Amino acid sequence: MQDNLYSIKQVSKKLNVSTSTVRRQIKEGLLKSVRVGNSIRISEEEVDKYLKIPNGGDSTVKISKETTPVKPLVKESKGLDIPRSKHVKYIIPGLSSIEAETLEALLGDAIEAEEIFSFLQEENYEKLHRMLSKIVKENNLSIKQSLILLFIEEEIYNLQTKKQLLLDLTYNENALVLLPLPPHLFLNFLEFLREGQIINTDHIIPPHMEEFKELIIDIDVIDPIELHEKFQKVEIIIIDGIKTRGGVMIRRNVASLITQYINNIKRIYFHNIPHLPKDQNFALISDKNFLAKIIDL
Repeated sequence: MQDNLYSIKQVSKKLNVSTSTVRRQIKEGLLKSVRVGNSIRISEEEVDKYLKIPNGGDSTVKISKETTPVKPLVKESKGLDIPRSKHVKYIIPGLSSIEAETLEALLGDAIEAEEIFSFLQEENYEKLHRMLSKIVKENNLSIKQSLILLFIEEEIYNLQTKKQLLLDLTYNENALVLLPLPPHLFLNFLEFLREGQIINTDHIIPPHMEEFKELIIDIDVIDPIELHEKFQKVEIIIIDGIKTRGGVMIRRNVASLITQYINNIKRIYFHNIPHLPKDQNFALISDKNFLAKIIDL
């Protein structure tokens, strides 16, 4: 039986995802695990089951740098007339970053300090590595106590990021929200948006956005000239996708537009999703100028 059990690191390699993603899938019940001593193990059968879950495949494409700009038309924007609904609850932007979830998972493990620092370096969590190093250096605490302090600091950092995003939306008309996004993000954006700033890049509107569909522009319906005009002026973008070791993967139908006008963009607020959605094409973006502008949500 022991031969059929994988460590989190082995599963991450087998599934081609980060170890933090594996921990999150275990926490969400998508991967069943067992504890062997102080370690978490996943059976070969459980990994095989997970691999059979539809995730849209690996249909990735590289974005060509050769694009043809379209001369834009100028239109005025106005504030959103948000429909009232008893079903909508405005949620304060949550503490849902990948890093915060990773720290929470680590708190439940019997784990040594060296392993934690190695893990943070391995996953390129440079900010967390710096924060934890400072906490350990300045305080005479156990590694678990240090992690708790780090978790609190990460929560505060995450809230500050979301606060900056909402202020960016308030004072910058040249911002675009590219759906889909989870409810805890999208519902808070509404009060800070103007007409014409919400673009749906998916072929369906999720249930939590259905009553706001009149405010949402369908990327497959909007006039191409108007679409290029929006991206030519854009300075702030909110988008989801997947982080990989080679860059980030975003939906193909907006990837070429973003890369074409990347020099105009100041910040890209990025929500990391666990796996590729079914029946959707994603493009791998590895441009350093693009990656340097990403701020994790």
